[in-house]
Amino acid sequence: MSGGIAVATEGTTLRITLEGAVDLAVRESAAPVWAALAAGDQDVVLDCADVTFVDSTGLSLLVRLVRDVTESGRRVRVHGAPRAVTEILAVTGVDAWMRAQGVEGV
Repeated sequence: MSGGIAVATEGTTLRITLEGAVDLAVRESAAPVWAALAAGDQDVVLDCADVTFVDSTGLSLLVRLVRDVTESGRRVRVHGAPRAVTEILAVTGVDAWMRAQGVEGV
């Protein structure tokens, strides 16, 4: 299954939705996400409920998203992370780093 990334504004929240395989193709299609992050100051919900796979480039995308949002003083909440997401976060230690950044739902 190919992956995808979408961004939508929901009131005062920016929802970034990931689906399928989060890999290089998804990272390369994320320009609208970076534009939305740069244009606003909303807190972010990172919706991972439909993610089936995350590789190292997908992991780097997650790290960059969290870093960019938290460095700008906004909050991040991970929603619906399935085993495909939680396992790679745990194995790499990124889950602990995210919690240290104040990310909720990890």
